[in-house]
Amino acid sequence: MRLRLIQALLAVTVGCFVLATAYISYLIAERQRALQEVSRYNVVWSVNQALVEFTRLQQRVAESAILGSGIDADEVRLRADILLGRLDILNNGEAEGFIRRDPENVRVLGRLEETLSAAEPILGRLGEPGTVLALNRLLTPLHAELASLASDARQTGDRRIAEDQGELRRLHRLFTGLAAGLILCGIALILLLLWSNRLLARSDTKLRQDQLKIVHMARHDPLTGLANRLRFNDELEACLNHANCGASSLTIMFLDLDCFKDINDTHGHLFGDEVLKAVADRLRRNIGDDNLVARLGGDEFAILLPPSRETRDCAGLASRLIAAISAPFAIDGVEFTIAVSIGIAELRDRSAEPGQLLKQADLALYQAKGDGRGIFRFFEPKMEEDLHTRKSLEAELRNALGNGELEVFYQPVIEVARDAICGFEALMRWRHPERGMIPPAEFIPLAEDVGLIVQLGEWVLRQACAEAASWPSEIRIAVNLSPVQFRDRALVQTVVSALAASGLAPSRLELEITETVLLDRSDRNVAILHQLRGLGVRIAMDDFGTGYSSLSYLHSFPFDKIKIDQSFVRGLSTSADSLAIVRLVAGLGSSLGMTTTAEGVETEDEYLALKAVGCIEVQGYYFGRPKPASQIELDRPRSQAGSRSAA
Repeated sequence: MRLRLIQALLAVTVGCFVLATAYISYLIAERQRALQEVSRYNVVWSVNQALVEFTRLQQRVAESAILGSGIDADEVRLRADILLGRLDILNNGEAEGFIRRDPENVRVLGRLEETLSAAEPILGRLGEPGTVLALNRLLTPLHAELASLASDARQTGDRRIAEDQGELRRLHRLFTGLAAGLILCGIALILLLLWSNRLLARSDTKLRQDQLKIVHMARHDPLTGLANRLRFNDELEACLNHANCGASSLTIMFLDLDCFKDINDTHGHLFGDEVLKAVADRLRRNIGDDNLVARLGGDEFAILLPPSRETRDCAGLASRLIAAISAPFAIDGVEFTIAVSIGIAELRDRSAEPGQLLKQADLALYQAKGDGRGIFRFFEPKMEEDLHTRKSLEAELRNALGNGELEVFYQPVIEVARDAICGFEALMRWRHPERGMIPPAEFIPLAEDVGLIVQLGEWVLRQACAEAASWPSEIRIAVNLSPVQFRDRALVQTVVSALAASGLAPSRLELEITETVLLDRSDRNVAILHQLRGLGVRIAMDDFGTGYSSLSYLHSFPFDKIKIDQSFVRGLSTSADSLAIVRLVAGLGSSLGMTTTAEGVETEDEYLALKAVGCIEVQGYYFGRPKPASQIELDRPRSQAGSRSAA
């Protein structure tokens, strides 16, 4: 803003300079004209000289009559000729204007001409008796008129001189004022230029500071102040270009916070940002100045350990980082803990490209998360083989549905009070043409990762509803919904379409979800659950008790059923705690009007214990393994199912 003001002032000052210079040139021209006017005042002198010459003529005529005066006819004629010359001057040039402006002046000048013409023949007879007296009589009357003409000329000249002198004084004042103004403008221009240069210097210092800031922002994370992905990649490439075989290996670590999304969803993104800054501070404190810590985005961090002459304990460093980040946090009065998984890649091939090393660290991180999280893993070549296998499996899974390789199996659910089948749970199975039956734990997470679960889940829902429609009306069908399916805006319509196509009563359909559904976009997902419940569909919470806030979700939505995770059922015979938890959940379900179903029952002792604590439904291998629809027996009692399963 100041620079623009200075530029405007400079433009005005320069404009003033141009205008003042032009006007001064005009004043100089006017002054020259005024001086020329002063030089034209010789008309007064011309008229006075005519009077003087006329007087001299009179004197010479009078002196010519005196004997011994030395004045002869030639002298008198000379004076007459001179007077005639003065008369010519008055009739031409500047004097002519003065004469002709007044008729009296013209008359006097005419009288002079007539008098001189009349005196011409008399001058020729000068010396004869009576000539002097005749000339005097002729000339004397004109003297007074010429004197009056001279007086008028003098007055006119005095007036013009006064006017021109006033004009010259005015021009002088204007000239002096403009000259002073130009001097002031020059001083102002110099000051403005100095001010402009000062501001430009400041501005240059600020394009440099801003440039440095921009460069810093381009290479640093704005939230945590750590290096960003761009700088990390540049530093990694530089280290690879200068790697020294005699030094310890160049190492990179990828870090990913476990369940950070839960923190964001529970406390909000602003709280999550504070967590990321706190994690960044802990990483700075535990990483030496010679190493580089970067935030790659989200809750992903990276550490670059350049080659060093000193022995490096990467495993020890990873353990310290896990311990440091796992220590309790306290932010805005909220205390919590968070875990971190770390993938480590060391430079083994000196010709390795940056992308290859980054890929290795990423694979190691993926392995750490798959092995339980909160741990670290070093890259191993087998991880690349597993990735290749995964990619192949992904490609085959995309074609599995079209190739008819996917099937729906059904596992019976037993109502304890009647000791009879009350429903089935639909489970997806993949019969691979070469690998045989692929476990759901292997391909379901893959389908969720690549987005295929929406298509596959819809297919399972339609198949299960169509099959259950032919069963007795008291037998229900349970279908699992993945959290990924809740991101599909058409989920409710998909359920409506499946029910309509099969003719299955909505009350016979149970949709099972995990608590992850309530963590991910909880408000929106709870609204979807209410829409499904509004259709008459039953909603069950699967794997109850495994999450850190399972009880709180019972207030978020009125579930029809809670399914006790099989990990508690496994411990019934060996752990008093497991039995107490199952008893507590069964009592809680009863008080809330919710059905409780225990999963993973494999022995009669487990079944009897669950029956004793009040579980309403049970399911597991003790009652029957999942089978195709063609192999299930709808009216078979539990005891037969148990004996056949045991066989």
